[in-house]
Amino acid sequence: MDYRQTELRDVRVSFNNWNWINDRYGDEINGYYLDDGYGVQGLVLAARVLKGLPAYTNTMVPDSEGGTCYIIFGDYEEAVETIRIASEMINDKALILKAIDIARENGFNEL
Repeated sequence: MDYRQTELRDVRVSFNNWNWINDRYGDEINGYYLDDGYGVQGLVLAARVLKGLPAYTNTMVPDSEGGTCYIIFGDYEEAVETIRIASEMINDKALILKAIDIARENGFNEL
C-alpha cells in the first residue's frame, strides 16, 4: 500500500497468500515453516542478503505478525527493489533453500 501522499509517507508491503505458498511448497521446507509472517519475513530479509544488500536499513520497519509478512518502507525505491528480490526468491526453490540457510544463520526466522 502506498501511503507516500499521507502524513505517514511510507510504503507498506505484505504477504499473506498462504494458500499459494502451501499449494506450491507445503507448510515447510527443510524444517523451515512457511505458514506464518515471521518465517516469510525471515526469507525476505535473507533474500536481500543474497543480493548483497543489508537485511535491514534505517528506512525499513519489519512488522510481521503470525498471519502476515508486513514490512514498512520509508523509501519507495527500496520497497520496489525488495519486492522484486522477494518475488524472485519465492518463485525459485533453490533460492528459497539458500535464503533458509541465511535466515537461520542470522536468526531472521526468530523475529
